[in-house]
Amino acid sequence: MSRMRAIVVDDELLAREGLRSDLVSLGVDVVATCGDGYAARAAITEHHPDLLFLDVEMPEIDGFAMLDALEPEDIPPAIIFVTAFDQHALRAFEARALDYLLKPVAPARLREAVERGTQRVEEARALRDATRPEESSEPQASYLRQLIIRERDHVTIVPIAEVEWIEAETYYMRIHAAGARPRLLRERMSVLESRLDPAHYFRTHRSAIVRLDLIRAIKTISRYEYSVVLSTGARVPLSRDRRPKLEVVLASLQEMS
Repeated sequence: MSRMRAIVVDDELLAREGLRSDLVSLGVDVVATCGDGYAARAAITEHHPDLLFLDVEMPEIDGFAMLDALEPEDIPPAIIFVTAFDQHALRAFEARALDYLLKPVAPARLREAVERGTQRVEEARALRDATRPEESSEPQASYLRQLIIRERDHVTIVPIAEVEWIEAETYYMRIHAAGARPRLLRERMSVLESRLDPAHYFRTHRSAIVRLDLIRAIKTISRYEYSVVLSTGARVPLSRDRRPKLEVVLASLQEMS
């Protein structure tokens, strides 16, 4: 197992330098330290770290907004929030954080977080390798009609018309289709979104695409997050900035029906 590569994000110089030093002593390679969310976003896209140690409250753009600005495939496998405030813990785990550390961080808690992060990275790499696609020279149609999912010992063909929603993870996407177990597809979320007919599918969140005709309700989770409820009972995340556009699209579909 190679050494873990990390980025530290904190607007306080002493805090991020102290954390960087502690991580180095634990055998972690800190490839960048950032003092704000914009610099962090650029560093993550450039370095693709395994671990992200992220403060919450920062000027201009906070830790949650920075994560929302990333494509799913750019989000590090292990996100560990490090903050002086405990009131953000629920939202942090809703954002799929691996751990939530309160300042000042005890050495034992930091070591535990690094060990958990290492395990998460190993699991994510195994999934990435298991779902690695084969290269194809076949020309691509304007919109997909089916997904070809290559698994370890077989190939599954899933008609697009059966896809209910798509959930993005770090290295792969989870395809939820009618009458079938979720299957893993190795593809970039932005690429798949561009090849789905926008008359039928909508990206509700950086980590989710849904079939429009299955949406039955929009629910409020908190002041920051919403969800859409599908006719199947599934609840799919809906980000605050995408909700207005979704409501316009749904209203247009209703007028056309």
